[in-house]
Amino acid sequence: MKRLVILISFAVFVLMLFASCAEQLTVREREMRRYDRIDPRIVQGMPEAIVKVVEAYNSRDYFTSAIGFYAIMKNDEWDRLHETARYYYAESLFRIGLYQPAEYQLAEILFEGPDSHYFVSALLKLLAVTYETQDERVLFAILSNVDYSALPAKFANELTYYIGKIHFYNGQDDQALQMFSQVKDYSSFYPKSRYFMGVIQVRQEMFAEALKSFTEIREMPDDKYIGGDIAKLKGMAELALGQLYYAAAWAVSRDREREGNPLALFNVSLNYFTNVGRDNEQWFESLFARTWASLMISRFDATLGTVVTLRSPFFTDIYFPEINVVEAVAYYNLCQYDEVNRVIDYFFGIYPGFNERMNSWLEEVSTKTGLDIYRELLTMYRDAQRGDPTPLPESVLRTIVYEPLFQRKYNHIKEIEREFGIIENAPEAFRTSVIAQDISKKMAYQLATLRDEAGRMLVQRVQELNNELGQLIADMGAIRFEMTDSQVRVLEKQEVFGRRAEEEPEEVVEKEMNPSVPDGYYYWPFDGEYWEDELGYYFFQVENICREQ
Repeated sequence: MKRLVILISFAVFVLMLFASCAEQLTVREREMRRYDRIDPRIVQGMPEAIVKVVEAYNSRDYFTSAIGFYAIMKNDEWDRLHETARYYYAESLFRIGLYQPAEYQLAEILFEGPDSHYFVSALLKLLAVTYETQDERVLFAILSNVDYSALPAKFANELTYYIGKIHFYNGQDDQALQMFSQVKDYSSFYPKSRYFMGVIQVRQEMFAEALKSFTEIREMPDDKYIGGDIAKLKGMAELALGQLYYAAAWAVSRDREREGNPLALFNVSLNYFTNVGRDNEQWFESLFARTWASLMISRFDATLGTVVTLRSPFFTDIYFPEINVVEAVAYYNLCQYDEVNRVIDYFFGIYPGFNERMNSWLEEVSTKTGLDIYRELLTMYRDAQRGDPTPLPESVLRTIVYEPLFQRKYNHIKEIEREFGIIENAPEAFRTSVIAQDISKKMAYQLATLRDEAGRMLVQRVQELNNELGQLIADMGAIRFEMTDSQVRVLEKQEVFGRRAEEEPEEVVEKEMNPSVPDGYYYWPFDGEYWEDELGYYFFQVENICREQ
């Protein structure tokens, strides 16, 4: 019942890490600028058709140059130009904005290995494509099949970081640590490398090392790594440090042979969770983490105050039934059984129905393809936004479609759809060319594959949410059973010792909520109206009547 869902979020936050660091990669960008223009002297004396292709490229008529370079590639008489034409064909596609077709061509060059004259250039351009599509799979496939020593040293930090990620996702923690530790501290990839190292160190129970890694990120100057999104990483590090201390406190409280003071450790974790600012993407996660940490140290005023924040209109669209468990446990520990019943009744008035709707929908789609489910769920989400009734609850739909893994897949899908639009609006010579037919066929296959994968991903996530909700329903049932048993014991005591209520009238204590904020803020009593700058600072004053019983 008192399991902490947030302890699994290390992996979740790693998956949320963004791919792009383009603003910082000035060395790579400078390297690639040499392909902005082809020296016309190179093609002097060559056939006029080749000269015109180069002129089109230099004048930024990339539709024409793409057709021209493709024709050179297919002309057996110009075989000495094939390697160059292949690369500039990919460059032309990239500059048109057709990143998928450019990626297809670059992959062909790269899979031939480092002996190719354009291997390094193609690898750098593939990185640029990856930042546009946010899909690292092709890059990972290339790097997994290349000798590390063959990679260009000038871009070692960037490439080493990605090789580390490959090992990380493959569960090869030792190799991943080795790669991440080689990223230099002046690189924009250094902060993210340190974060991955911290996650691995937690997995390997190297807690002192993890503490050092996350603390280093937390203390980084905001302006040191331009484009590295330090603010986001700092929030992630604060949350990770809180989780680290929470895990240590939980382990000590469960195993008396471990050294440490669990209350002190829970307090430290609470401080880290509180340090995550409201302008950080991890703020909601930190708020939920704070409810558990404060609950563990019996700071029920803080727990219930944070519940007030999470129940505010600012979070009404978020699906998080776990908050009811936290609230019920807090009231149970205060012997406020009427309030426990109120929370449980509220929970059972909503979430078993959610459970039934998810079960019904999962059974209905069990024979459908991922492609069909993808389309169905997006249509369902749009219907829910309009207020129309839908098989799945709107909050569940919002949860699954806004999760980072799906969002990256969805953004990739939208990118391919955008590129189809480029082809449809291209000059007729390109639109009706063999190139357009070939790349459209490949893109159509890739688009169908991505949609199918996205649909199956969504089904799996609904299944996970449904299983988690089933466990929460069981937990709430257990709380009600324990509460009923406690109430019976209280009644038995009252029968033995007499009812205090019969001897003297019980004083009615009015419950109130007050915002408690740091120095520099104003104090205002809560009057039922939520103000955004008060969120996260509520403390709920409620009587602990366990002592009286």
